[in-house]
Amino acid sequence: MSKILNNISLYLSFLKISLKEILIYRIDCIAGIFSQLVVQAVSLIFIFIVFQNTEDIAGWNFEQILLLYGVTRISIGIQGYCFDALYDIGPKYIRNGEFDKILLRPIHPLISIIGASREFVSIADFFIGLGITIYMLYKLAIPITILLIVKIVFFSMVGALIIGAILTMFSISSFWTYRSNEVIWSFYRMYTFTEYPINIYNGFIKILITVILPFAFVAYYPTMDYLGLNHYMIYLAPIIAIVLWIVAIKLWNIALNKYRSTGT
Repeated sequence: MSKILNNISLYLSFLKISLKEILIYRIDCIAGIFSQLVVQAVSLIFIFIVFQNTEDIAGWNFEQILLLYGVTRISIGIQGYCFDALYDIGPKYIRNGEFDKILLRPIHPLISIIGASREFVSIADFFIGLGITIYMLYKLAIPITILLIVKIVFFSMVGALIIGAILTMFSISSFWTYRSNEVIWSFYRMYTFTEYPINIYNGFIKILITVILPFAFVAYYPTMDYLGLNHYMIYLAPIIAIVLWIVAIKLWNIALNKYRSTGT
């Protein structure tokens, strides 16, 4: 247990340093945030256009869909800041031989890599999601209590951990292909299914995003709880996050033992 706590402490220290490095490159940071604002604005316009032709989607009105969208962006923002470096394992670390240097450090290489995350746009994602969530709670007349705030903070972090664990699992492709970032991205983009009520999908998609790749627990089930539509599925999210990380670390360690230096 002490080893786990030490690794977490080291990881948080790395993230703190990463944040300081982000703030050094202020122009890049501002440009990244602005570009993400444009991207999210386009997504919001699309949702607005959809609701010009319908009153609800699977029983969810415009404000409820935007609340789901906002809650999703909060977790995506946290995840982007904490785990974005996973995309670099193949093309940056292994192909260029940098991974061999990381193996010389007296800590687990996965901690070194994810601790190096420096994703500018994740900051924009987080604040966009937070703003939309607060505004939609107000529009939906949902009382913003201390309990609700604690729930949103806690389950947003749990959602980020779920996404991070899934990305970590697929990052093991880095040990066999330098184009692992494309593999990770392909599976990661499946989270977009849960930006809308999962009832609009067929049985296969529901099983995919609830059981196989449980993105539905990132924001969909938490949002249902915030809306008073469901009161039990949300509490499975922490258990799922823990199980996913146990599996992810075991798979990562197995893949790590198969690693052979690039020789460069």
